[in-house]
Amino acid sequence: MSKKTPESIRKDQLRVAKQWLDLSWPRHRIYESAAQAWEFDHVQTDALVAEARSEYKSSMSVERTEFLAQQMTRLEALAAKAQEDGQLGVALGCYKELHLLSNLTGK
Repeated sequence: MSKKTPESIRKDQLRVAKQWLDLSWPRHRIYESAAQAWEFDHVQTDALVAEARSEYKSSMSVERTEFLAQQMTRLEALAAKAQEDGQLGVALGCYKELHLLSNLTGK
């Protein structure tokens, strides 16, 4: 069996820390578990948790302009479908929302 590299060990630690965060474990329980699993002190555990949270943030971040573009595309598609189906009130509402969103982007 081959030895694990420091990178793979850290990756495993991050995976476990993310699981603990997903389970909403309190800080003292994370400290205890990290100390038992890897003999981490509070400083090392805080660094691990901070890195796990940072990865969560980066994977979930959506730029505002990207989000607005997605919403505008959805509204345009809904307005077109509503017009085809003769639901002019729905189409008008979509166009009003598109107008509001376009004001947010400065267009």
